[in-house]
Amino acid sequence: MRKIIIATTLAICSTAVPAFAGEDEGCTKAPKEQWLTIDQLRTKLGEQGYTVDKIKMEEDCAEARVKDKDGKTAELYLDPATGSPAKKDD
Repeated sequence: MRKIIIATTLAICSTAVPAFAGEDEGCTKAPKEQWLTIDQLRTKLGEQGYTVDKIKMEEDCAEARVKDKDGKTAELYLDPATGSPAKKDD
């Protein structure tokens, strides 16, 4: 019984670690010279139908507080080199 518990615990831990590993990778590995400006990011978000309240650069992500077409507020984390969404917090 003890071997089953240990094996189950190891199996759970080995699948959980990769899920958390991606969170520390950030939004981009591109050098800052390749990043878009805040105005360029604002334009890209506008083209996607968002109204931008605020954009700021944090470490290796661009954080944007936006409203969608329904007026719902969200915080988007963008790859500052491409403007692609990295993750979204509602």
